[in-house]
Amino acid sequence: MTTGPAAAVMSILICCCAVIGPTLSCRISEFACKTAGGGCVRLDEYCDGKYDCPDQSDEPPSCTACNRTYYGEVGNSYRLTVKKQQKERPFLCHLSFTASGQEHGDFVQLTFEEFRMGTLYLGECVGGEMQILELGRPYVGGSWCGFGPTEGSAPAVYYSEAGTVTLTLRVPYNGLYTTPFTFDLRFKFLDNRHASVRLGTAADPKDRGELVPGTHCSRNFYECYRKRCSLQSPNYPGIYPRNVTCRYTVRQQVVPKCKYAMVSLSQRRGALLQQSRSRPAPKTNGTDIIRVNDMCSENEDRLVFHDGSSEDAPVLLRFCGGPVLPRVVASGPQMLIVFKSWEHNSPATFSSPMPVSRLRSFELNLQIAFVDSDSLDYVKGPVCEFIINSSLSSKSRRGVLVNPQHSVPPNSTCTYKFQGQLDDRVWMYFESYGHRSTSNFLTFKPCPTRLRIWDGAGTLLGDHCDTPRLCEHITTPSNITGQKRPCTLDESYLSKTPSVILQVHSVLGTVLEPFGFKLHYEFVDSSVYDHGESDDRTCVIDYKVSKSIDITEPRNVFLYGRGGAKSLDCLYRLQAEPGYRMQVVMRNASFGWRECGTMTKTATGKYSCPDDDGPKLIVREVYWRTVKIERGCYCQNFTESALSTQHVTFDLSSDIVEIHFRIPGFDVTEDFTNTFFNAHVRVVRSPPCPRKQWVRGSGGEIELVYPLESRDDLHCHDKPWLLEAHPGHSMFVQTWGNFLPVNMSVAPCKTRNRILLYALQPVRLIKHVCPTGTRDNRRNIYMFSDEWSNFVPVDRQDPSFMVEFLARETGSMAFKWLEVSKPAVKHASSSTSPSNNNQSVTGNRFGCTYGCPELNACISATLWCDGHRNCPSGVDEADLNCQTKWPSFKVLRSYGLPVVGLGLAGVVFALLAWIYCRREPEYKHYDEPEPATDNTRSCSTIAS
Repeated sequence: MTTGPAAAVMSILICCCAVIGPTLSCRISEFACKTAGGGCVRLDEYCDGKYDCPDQSDEPPSCTACNRTYYGEVGNSYRLTVKKQQKERPFLCHLSFTASGQEHGDFVQLTFEEFRMGTLYLGECVGGEMQILELGRPYVGGSWCGFGPTEGSAPAVYYSEAGTVTLTLRVPYNGLYTTPFTFDLRFKFLDNRHASVRLGTAADPKDRGELVPGTHCSRNFYECYRKRCSLQSPNYPGIYPRNVTCRYTVRQQVVPKCKYAMVSLSQRRGALLQQSRSRPAPKTNGTDIIRVNDMCSENEDRLVFHDGSSEDAPVLLRFCGGPVLPRVVASGPQMLIVFKSWEHNSPATFSSPMPVSRLRSFELNLQIAFVDSDSLDYVKGPVCEFIINSSLSSKSRRGVLVNPQHSVPPNSTCTYKFQGQLDDRVWMYFESYGHRSTSNFLTFKPCPTRLRIWDGAGTLLGDHCDTPRLCEHITTPSNITGQKRPCTLDESYLSKTPSVILQVHSVLGTVLEPFGFKLHYEFVDSSVYDHGESDDRTCVIDYKVSKSIDITEPRNVFLYGRGGAKSLDCLYRLQAEPGYRMQVVMRNASFGWRECGTMTKTATGKYSCPDDDGPKLIVREVYWRTVKIERGCYCQNFTESALSTQHVTFDLSSDIVEIHFRIPGFDVTEDFTNTFFNAHVRVVRSPPCPRKQWVRGSGGEIELVYPLESRDDLHCHDKPWLLEAHPGHSMFVQTWGNFLPVNMSVAPCKTRNRILLYALQPVRLIKHVCPTGTRDNRRNIYMFSDEWSNFVPVDRQDPSFMVEFLARETGSMAFKWLEVSKPAVKHASSSTSPSNNNQSVTGNRFGCTYGCPELNACISATLWCDGHRNCPSGVDEADLNCQTKWPSFKVLRSYGLPVVGLGLAGVVFALLAWIYCRREPEYKHYDEPEPATDNTRSCSTIAS
């Protein structure tokens, strides 16, 4: 129930209605002349100083326009003037205007054409005031005084919210002679169809929020992302009442999945004054300023924006005047905007020409901004702090940060903490960075926005009030193809520890001093290569493999084009523990845009690459620490399913394996996201090979029978044999079969077994043999080391071979080797001396004491007549050459029984040695291979 001054005003309105009630012949918006048939005149023509009724009843003596209720019709404009009647008495006048609906309108427009009443002094009305009261709204007090409009400006306009509005004009006794009094008012009655500025149009209506019951102007807004929400000052677009407090609460309750909502307010059209629609608002210039925060005094109107739904939430901005309100964005789905108008004001404030740095009627566009819920675009707690942790996933090891997409309160610090793994380094560079004062706002702060970057060890990497190091060229304009160059260390920041702290401190807050940046960050694995310590981009990674692991490309950007590298050459060295071997499965690889010629299948059924400088992914086995055999090579993008498992699976016999990844000619945008590989390494238990298969001696023979029977063969059959000759000698190998093309996995051969012969320095396959299984002399194959037939400098000679058996089906394979040398050149003057009586007759024919004439090669004397056919022709075991080695009858008769006894002892010793060699040897492990000892034929060089 309304009490106090409001009740008195309502009583006067009722009395006036009873006295002036319309007659049957006049409408409610007209005054009935008293004489019958006198007609009707408009209500504003009553007591206007002119006779409008024929009987002059509209101008009775001592009449006044006060204490009356005025009606009107839509489309008409009315005007009234109030004059003081008695100067010696206090003056009180009530003017009521009622829009009764339909053709009589829905609300009232009041235009104060001339207003002079009292004085506004130090925020208080002195010597007269005007109060405005609307029917159905709580009484709030407050008053208008002073003068208006100013010269050359439009008058102030008031638009009612309710259908009835009452003006109370009051001049106290002390103001009768101190201030002038003028009140000239023009008024209209409007319907809602013409209130498009306030309510929008039928096609595009405005949601002004829900009025909170019991309040004058507080409103609640919900779900503004579905509709056009407009936050308006009371009685918008006209002047607003005095001494009101409006609380506008915005809540977004429905949020799409994986999104986060933030409330945003802006004023695109600037200050919308109480002007007619035909007179646009004056344009502002760039020198106009706004008044905010500590520039606002307590006795002026203001808007306060809270980052939350209560007044205890942080204040983003206090705004008390200016041409444009800066954009304000809450950090969450709720925002409270508190509007307070001071108790007293002058209409001149609302009628002065632009610019005036005072708050006027306003309309704010209310929107809802959505960001990803898992992003770092917003603050997730009461403190502006962001934690960026690295993990093994590529998504978390690299990213782009931007400034918070919401407003930050004044005197706030936003902290970004980067925390990597133990071997990580943090690399960051700004693609863009800037801060600026809001248009129409002037600041004299020496460093309104300060950026500081610390290394985790406490070292200050950067302290900037202006622009930090920038790498702007990574943003390529649309009309330029390709990025020019990568970011350098002079354009970025690289830590020496796994952590970095970045802080941005804003003195004024980001509403007034917006700062924006786009920061690229990356956690760089320095265990492979530490760019901060060395410019040598070497990449060697050692693994002690004790369990199954996955191996991938190095995740260090400085080894790739995006980090400034020209090419990548990375070597992975894997070593299994004793008693184990490894199985490697190459799951996939990508070489980017690069393609090699054609990958061909080798004799082992794996792929090989062209001999060029193109991209390669190579798998090698390492024997005897230095001898490396290439088991497979890839130079085209592939997956395990595309090539089939058998072509990407390597069952390796060595305990040391190398994977070599090489990429030439990087683009500046390439990194490990488009050039990569993935290999899976399994550990398989396998007893070590008990015998040394690195042999050096005068000659020997190796035979492998499949299926395997002896324990030595079971544990050693898949390991190669290294045959090495002494300096000054060459190596000869003999086997039985026929040659096949070197790089062909499918070739005409009756067996799937193979013998592979490699040359060393460098290791390369030179012979691919299809074995016969029998020692058919018609299928003899001879091979010499390179220096035998070709000139090779002494320092580059390598008289050695490596032989590998590929046993895939039942059968046998064998080969012999000899350490050979070339015969001496015979001179014509040479003659046979008595000391040569015991030499081979055959050997003397071509310059060797002991040799193989069919090879034109000399062999060791220890192989002559040793009971084994070492020469392919068997000449070293011919009776003619071996008969001088047996003792004569005269010798036996001279020495008698002692010689016979010694002979029998020798036979017994030989028998025992033969039995010892036939037993299976005990397992031994050789940590480091040693050069093989000289031998001609022993258990360690014969396997069958």
